[in-house]
Amino acid sequence: MKLLLLVLLCSTGLKSEDVKHKRTTTGVHITNGINVGKALASALADDNLDMPKKLADMAKKIAPLLGVLGPFVSFVVGFIPKGPTKEFLAIQQLHKDMDTRFDQINGKFHDVSKLIQWNTVRLQFSSVEQTINNAYNRYTNMYKATTSRTIASEMHNFKNYRSKFGDSALTLYNGIMGTNTVFGDELLPASMKFTDYNRKQCARFMEGLLRLLLRAVEMDLAYLQLDSRTAASVPSHTTEWKRKLDSVRSKMLHADATIVSKYHEQSGKDIDRYSTDHPASHMSDHDFANNMYQSLATKYHWRDWMVIAYDDVSGDDKHYQRECGGYLKFRSNGRNIVVASIEKTHSHASSTEAKSIINSVHDNDAAHLHRPHDHVVHRFVDARHAFDTFNSKAKSGCSTYAAAGVVDNKANPSYKAAANRLYLKHAYYHYIHVFG
Repeated sequence: MKLLLLVLLCSTGLKSEDVKHKRTTTGVHITNGINVGKALASALADDNLDMPKKLADMAKKIAPLLGVLGPFVSFVVGFIPKGPTKEFLAIQQLHKDMDTRFDQINGKFHDVSKLIQWNTVRLQFSSVEQTINNAYNRYTNMYKATTSRTIASEMHNFKNYRSKFGDSALTLYNGIMGTNTVFGDELLPASMKFTDYNRKQCARFMEGLLRLLLRAVEMDLAYLQLDSRTAASVPSHTTEWKRKLDSVRSKMLHADATIVSKYHEQSGKDIDRYSTDHPASHMSDHDFANNMYQSLATKYHWRDWMVIAYDDVSGDDKHYQRECGGYLKFRSNGRNIVVASIEKTHSHASSTEAKSIINSVHDNDAAHLHRPHDHVVHRFVDARHAFDTFNSKAKSGCSTYAAAGVVDNKANPSYKAAANRLYLKHAYYHYIHVFG
């Protein structure tokens, strides 16, 4: 009898230790996953990272994050009988930190959202967004609770919202992917259209959509986990959401690439609009060149730009230009405009070579006269003939130099360009430049 009692006591002790070990192991797993989520949120909110880098980071982090969302809910519920422990409170704080980092995205998202002319689409999107946020508020109230009674009460409120939440996560996913959407229009093309293909603004919109979708997915898995009839399906649903989020990532990468490919077409429209709004009668060429440059360099930040503005002279005897990645817009609202651009990652032209090229351009004929005394006369060479004396590397092709040109001094040109790309000479009769 004593032996049997001893065996039972030992068995009970071992089971207790197993439960404790299992809970500790689960806690470590959840902690690691939420830390990954924090890192993902920080990357998405980082304005110094472009969208492809953020999405590449997401590809590595999404599986570990999704893998702990179901266990996290069970972990919270497990403390209802006895209340939170030190371990629970630590994990609770981690999740709060992750939420705070994701919330940094939200303001930027709504700034862009306001630019979009949603019409009925806006009303439908707002409804889905509000439903997801309402569910998430109930969810955070549950996991932020500090007593077992409060956890139980908030869990009840959260579970009661399930019918309202419905398929909100799937609806938002379909809206992003453009399949069976109730929004009428795809969300990503709408953001491109109404921001005039502004890459930074569209990135902020995509970041906001990702934040909202990740929260919707967390709600979807939480509701499944809390229902005994569906809890067993959480792993398969987690795998399916991993696949769907990979599809979203690919969709957003494609959207970003589309915006990049539109830079030339859209920049031409931007230049025309700015020129119309700021004619030569209302803005100096100096200010126009500087302001236009800042606008292009900010919006199309992955390229280096050059802008020249000068009097609206005509005839190739007064100016002759070539450009790559930009436009020649002559006699545009009272001025001539030259814009060129080159990929920021493109190697810079050799300064020694570039200086040699512009110094070798022949913009005057020097004649040594002896009467009435020895002196040198510089005879005018027009812009076209001066341009013809450029080195062949500057006169054609875009591999080294994205622009080269000659402008009569009397046209008063103003130049603004990315650092260490523009080489300019104020010669006898002309301004001579190369950009590369």
